[in-house]
Amino acid sequence: MDNYQKVEQLVNKAGCSYEDAKAALEGCGWDMLDAVISLEREGKVNKESSEHKTDEPIEIIPEVSEDNISGNSSQQITYSYAEDKGGDQDSKENAGSSKKAPKRGCKFFKRIKSILMNNRMVIIKSNGKQIADLPILIPVIALIAFFWATLIVAVAAMVFGCRFHFEGEDLGKTNINNTMDKATDYAEKVKKDLSKKVNDEQNTDN
Repeated sequence: MDNYQKVEQLVNKAGCSYEDAKAALEGCGWDMLDAVISLEREGKVNKESSEHKTDEPIEIIPEVSEDNISGNSSQQITYSYAEDKGGDQDSKENAGSSKKAPKRGCKFFKRIKSILMNNRMVIIKSNGKQIADLPILIPVIALIAFFWATLIVAVAAMVFGCRFHFEGEDLGKTNINNTMDKATDYAEKVKKDLSKKVNDEQNTDN
């Protein structure tokens, strides 16, 4: 490749003027790679004019003298002006995620509100008589504000045969109410076992 071809290649690939390309090559001993780097450092690479070529690598094949042909093979050096668009892509993805986060949070709170407003807790005595019908919001607030006291009252009610059932599209399901019935049955069993143990001890003492 002669010097004129090098100048033409540098002009086409770097988007600079003919004079700048020639001066850069002359200043770098007609080394294409050094000339490209020199133009880039001086800010003479016109990226706008070669924007459609930003993803294409600039192939620079150094000229090999006749003295070195027999001993050395030519090397192909690739120099690319492709701009790194990964950061822009990441920023767009992060922006999209940040916009989706409030939407997901809004849906979550709407779902919680729907559960609290559209479901109820019914308390039934051992004889089958209903003694309370409360929006699920009330026991939830009681658990949050007075956790241990509410838990103790609930366990005591189960011990005395009270059953807790849920009604509504979210909590009024058979498996949930069956679980609550099993909890009440277990509490009653514990009560009977304790009563039997106390009676046995009294009979032994007598």
